Amino acid sequence: MIVICLALLNQGSLLSEISSNNILLTLGAKLEFGLSFDQHQDYVKHFDRIDTDRDGQHSTLEFVENGFYLNPQARRGIFRASDENGDGFVSKAEYVLNRALTDEAKSILLGMDDNQNGEISRSEFQVHTSSKLADSLSTDVFDEFDTNDNGSLIVPEFLRVWGAWARKDQKSAIARLDALREQELDIYWAEVSRSVNAGDFEGYAATCHAEGVLVSGTSDTSYPLTRALARWKQGFLDTKSGAMKASVEFRFSKRIGDATTAHELGIFRYEAVKDGASKVSLIHFEALLMKKTHGWQILMENQKSVALEEEWLALASEN
Repeated sequence: MIVICLALLNQGSLLSEISSNNILLTLGAKLEFGLSFDQHQDYVKHFDRIDTDRDGQHSTLEFVENGFYLNPQARRGIFRASDENGDGFVSKAEYVLNRALTDEAKSILLGMDDNQNGEISRSEFQVHTSSKLADSLSTDVFDEFDTNDNGSLIVPEFLRVWGAWARKDQKSAIARLDALREQELDIYWAEVSRSVNAGDFEGYAATCHAEGVLVSGTSDTSYPLTRALARWKQGFLDTKSGAMKASVEFRFSKRIGDATTAHELGIFRYEAVKDGASKVSLIHFEALLMKKTHGWQILMENQKSVALEEEWLALASEN
């Protein structure tokens, strides 16, 4: 959690000194990075249910006029908040991001409602933020959220300010969700590297889909990943026992996908050291991956062709 420095306490209004994004993080926000797999899937299902013409976006007719929850005025406000580029339509990414931001904001706000009356008083807000914000900053933040100046916060006014702060100086919804996917995939590839380096065969096998396929462009063959795993197992055992050392590193030239699928292209560098001799393989590869509740797994690995050292080095500046 980001902690706002108490040394700023006597500098007047602190809001101009601290980014709105940092304030939200201090209040406990994770923004899109707190979006779980199940939540994401649920939001996509809701989006598809409203997208009656199946064109991949919500119109005001679909969302506001023909909507089926809350009331038209509330739906219109949600639509405006979601339509971040102002083109009169709400894309799937815009819808998902808005749901992620607002649902988290509601949870944080209602967690301060100690007397369960549907409103958060100034004293309730300060009690719940005293360990996170300096007193004067807590006052300033409350005043910003309290748009009708009545000394208490309700969900709609809170969300208006929270949503604006959560988007201020940030990239588009699609760029933010792409960054979220890439962060998850970076963790996935780091686990692949770790398991190879440690000789952890079970850990490596867990990164592979049970019905995965290995394609070898160099030998014009394809076969189940389970067969490849059986062939590679001894190398893992030798690495784990110390009979050899192994390492693998990945660099990417193109990364595309959505919430549950990914197509990654790049080069991997595999090195095996045994009996004092080192063998390095540089391979152009592409990978198809799927995300389920338990995380990402590779569905198809295509080891396309041998790569050159210059190509490997050229990707260093892009990763």
